[in-house]
Amino acid sequence: METFTAELQQRITAARHALRTAHEAGDLDAERIYSGELDSLLRLAMENGVPVPADEPRDQT
Repeated sequence: METFTAELQQRITAARHALRTAHEAGDLDAERIYSGELDSLLRLAMENGVPVPADEPRDQT
């Protein structure tokens, strides 16, 4: 189960990064895709009791 947890947490972090990048680029289609992927991954984590990594703070400069 440790591999499952680590892989899921890594995929959540990657999806958040991809979503943020798409948002910053103004790519609405990619935003929809990554938002849906992130929702699915977060649901999977919740259903399996996997702790979700904290989201990286956004640079407000």
